[in-house]
Amino acid sequence: MSNSFVKLSRSSTDTLFPLQVMVSECGRITELGPTLQKVLGPGVVGCNFFDVFKIERPRNVGCMQSLRKRTGVRLLIAALPEYGEGLQFRGVAVATCAGIFFDLSFGMHIRQMVQRFQLTESDFKPNDFTIDLIYSLEAQKTLLEDSEKLASALKAAKEEAERRALEDPLTGIGNRAALHNHLSEILHAPGTPSQFALLHIDLDDFKAVNDNFGHAAGDQVLVHTASVLNRYAGAHDLPVRIGGDEFALVLSDVTDQSALNETAHELLEEISRPVYYLGHACRVGASIGVVQFNRCEKLDVERLISNSDIALYNAKNTKSAVQFLSPEMVARHDESVRLVSEIESGIHSNQFVPFFQPLIDIETGKVAALEVLARWDTSETLALLPAHFLETANQAAIMPAIDKQVRKKAFAQYASWLEKGFDVGKLSLNMTASALRSSEFVSVFLDELSQAGLSPERIQLELVEAILFDNRDKDLIAQCNVLQNYGITLALDDFGTGHSSIASLIEPPVSVLKIDRSFITGVTDSPKMQKIARAMIEMAGTMEFVVVAEGIETEDELVFLKNCGCRLFQGFHLSPPRKAEDLEQWMVSRNARVLSSAGS
Repeated sequence: MSNSFVKLSRSSTDTLFPLQVMVSECGRITELGPTLQKVLGPGVVGCNFFDVFKIERPRNVGCMQSLRKRTGVRLLIAALPEYGEGLQFRGVAVATCAGIFFDLSFGMHIRQMVQRFQLTESDFKPNDFTIDLIYSLEAQKTLLEDSEKLASALKAAKEEAERRALEDPLTGIGNRAALHNHLSEILHAPGTPSQFALLHIDLDDFKAVNDNFGHAAGDQVLVHTASVLNRYAGAHDLPVRIGGDEFALVLSDVTDQSALNETAHELLEEISRPVYYLGHACRVGASIGVVQFNRCEKLDVERLISNSDIALYNAKNTKSAVQFLSPEMVARHDESVRLVSEIESGIHSNQFVPFFQPLIDIETGKVAALEVLARWDTSETLALLPAHFLETANQAAIMPAIDKQVRKKAFAQYASWLEKGFDVGKLSLNMTASALRSSEFVSVFLDELSQAGLSPERIQLELVEAILFDNRDKDLIAQCNVLQNYGITLALDDFGTGHSSIASLIEPPVSVLKIDRSFITGVTDSPKMQKIARAMIEMAGTMEFVVVAEGIETEDELVFLKNCGCRLFQGFHLSPPRKAEDLEQWMVSRNARVLSSAGS
């Protein structure tokens, strides 16, 4: 090495050659770069080069003489274990006047060297691209830390999302998904057939709490119900809010049905305790359907929940009751499902048809109106009466589709009779209060009349759900006023049965009263019933209502009520409900008799 090189400042030498080794002619280490001092320690200076290092390539370089022959050749050098286990360097030996100068760089495992000795950018030569590894390692370290933080955050978020996915946010108990998972685990778990119970709970009168005190009060009732279920749930049980005011409780190790029945009734009592909100006592009841099962039963989760719902439905029939599932309940439900399927098929096949029962003006003998009654024509038997399908269709919410199908056919047939010159009076249709409450009902109904070529003045609507028809229902009364303004007549059906009251006649625009058959049948044999019937007809006349006596079975009944002032009659004594072609023949024959009687 030239003197000019040796006389470079030490700091410059250390910067340019941080891994330098200067060896004297006798083989001792005289200088060591700062990075090598950090790696090997300062005690190496003064040691024999071959006591510290071993030249692995080329081979057989073990003394200064052989080393001088290898100057200018790339060398692979390893530190002996006692000075630095696993340290390997690459470099070149250069002969100088002071000895031999080694310019080294790290060989293998650079990443481990950096991490092991905490090396930084200043520990490498400026033109050593190994420095890029430093940046890469720092970036990787940062990324690794960030990745670990992100993984931890994602894991926590996943666990929270899974918890929330199985938890009702209002009450903090399980939700329907949690119920499904829990039941699935029970049914598919191996082991002995332990006994379980599923209690399906529905609150009674919950809507009244929301309507009277607001939804915040309703929420308090739901939270109270959840806390009751929590108190009765053991470590292996599950309380659940299925949705709305519907809850469930899964109990394990249930062996005593009487004890289970007692628990269910205790739940009813606890849930029914008043909940106080802003000084108001909010009270609800509850109905509970109970299903007992074990893991060896071949049930799927949905069928199990469906069975509990069947038991709950039977409990709600008596309100605030407990009902255990029975085979008879399941059989009735399955039959109902079958019937719903058949009804839907019947709707699709256009099987629902109108029958017509005339209302007769006894003074003129003419037909004052035709009441439309739905029948199910299966083409296999006689047309089925509403008793075979009405309740099931209402429960399945498919009665509106039946009504629409029957109404369309009735309108077409009625229009046809008018074209033929038949004097059939008004067309009278039964209408539920729920249908009338629909905001679209009036526009849809008027559109159907227009398509059939009928005017609203030809139509009479009978309100058969008068129990819902009271003066507090302003929306329903407003809807009735709209119908009346279009010229449609409104009649109150089944008047006097307790489903309607005199008070309900004051504000709504009803103009026709149909006295229920319970006040007609046997009227000629009961003086009390005679007085009641006479008083009802006189009251209706005083209030200027048109009165119809329905359910007339005998001539004596007709004569008595006629003498009381009733003019319009309906019943099997005059004519049963008939399909269109039969009624047309009946009208032709009756008109002939009326004309013959008038001529004589």
